[in-house]
Amino acid sequence: MGSQPPNPPATTADRRRLVVAGLATSTIEFYDFMLYGTMAALVFNQVFFPSYSPATGTLAAFATFAVGFVARPIGSIVLGRIGDRVGRKKTVMLTLLMMGGATVAIGLIPSFESIGIAAPLILVTLRFIQGFALGGEVAGVALLLVEHSGKSTRNLLGSIVHMGALGLILSSVATSFFSHISGDAFLDWGWRIPFLLSAVLFGLSFWLRRSISDSPQFIASNTDSVQQPRLSLSATFVRYWQPILLATGITGAGGVVYYTVFTYSVGYATGSLGYDRNSILNALIVAALLYTIAVPFAGWLADRSSARTVVLFGLTFSIVFVYPFFLLFEAGPIGVFVAMSVYLCFTMAPVNAPQFALYAGQFPALSRYTGTALSQAIPAAAIAGTAPFVAQYLLGVTGSNTSVAWYIAFLSVIALGCISVLGGRPSHLDDDLTASPVSAARANSRRVRIESGEADGIA
Repeated sequence: MGSQPPNPPATTADRRRLVVAGLATSTIEFYDFMLYGTMAALVFNQVFFPSYSPATGTLAAFATFAVGFVARPIGSIVLGRIGDRVGRKKTVMLTLLMMGGATVAIGLIPSFESIGIAAPLILVTLRFIQGFALGGEVAGVALLLVEHSGKSTRNLLGSIVHMGALGLILSSVATSFFSHISGDAFLDWGWRIPFLLSAVLFGLSFWLRRSISDSPQFIASNTDSVQQPRLSLSATFVRYWQPILLATGITGAGGVVYYTVFTYSVGYATGSLGYDRNSILNALIVAALLYTIAVPFAGWLADRSSARTVVLFGLTFSIVFVYPFFLLFEAGPIGVFVAMSVYLCFTMAPVNAPQFALYAGQFPALSRYTGTALSQAIPAAAIAGTAPFVAQYLLGVTGSNTSVAWYIAFLSVIALGCISVLGGRPSHLDDDLTASPVSAARANSRRVRIESGEADGIA
């Protein structure tokens, strides 16, 4: 590696190809991942947990949804270490294979009536694999985008991974289309088709991803001549526990809003309120489309102002709007659509868009994959992944969504404090904006040694 010349900065054509591939792959993978959440709300309680009451079966289905989030920190540790050692590109190819295979397999699981307890056990196992893969997938794609970008486009390009909401649209369209099948047929085989169709999307994603080049900063930092210190996993936690903790507060609050809208709200509107399933899914499709448009706009604003300013706006809006959000549900499917659209565009887009550029800047190149993945995966497991379960539990105990609103508002207040601190920290990515990738890596190396006290204990 040391005999190779430094990797040149990405050309405009390289960036364009990376953007297209990144958008396509994140869209496809979020299709896979969010399809599970929708089916957990609509189908899985009847197919895999038929012996429970409807409410308890829904709780059990949402519990399997949370399994994927429990797996994410494990995946972020394992896959993050791989990504910091062998490169971003090879790692995201691996995560794609894992996630695609698990998603297709879910569509092939026999029902509880056919194989008994083995059915939900297989479901949980495949859900774990999905979450494990996603623990390294999203961060890897985001780093490829951010590390190929300049300072003036960092937040915009980093926001592309959150435009995977296009995948939510595809999954909602597929679910809505096949849900027109008569009730028994839909529960028997109709719900499986969207999972099986992901095999086609997976093949397209794999083909697109082959054209992506690895990060210039990673390649430069890996050269023998640079000798940048590589942090061990324990050293990453010790040196960078503060940004990981602060990121946990931000991502946790945003994730709770995200999955409350896309998972809990669907079950609440169709179950507790009795609204037509197709009407709610159609509302979700349009709301997701508006969110997809709002995300890059929020990223662009963050590049023009700052990530802290944009995220602060989104969290403040979340606190103000959370109670009206649930009130609008009482106005029928139109109210559900308005609530989802406003919350996603004015809370989730500003909170999500700058996250990856902000988090990536907290870590040096050879620890960046691990650090960034952990900053997303830990809150996803500890806070966001349990959001549908917690919301359903609070509704069952109190009989009102007011308790759910207080839950979201409380987390948003914590996140306000976290972004106020994290948004003011200097970025390691600024060290990479020099004329030579090697000199960039050396600057990164010097900074790490200063922060770590000459990098004792680094492996």
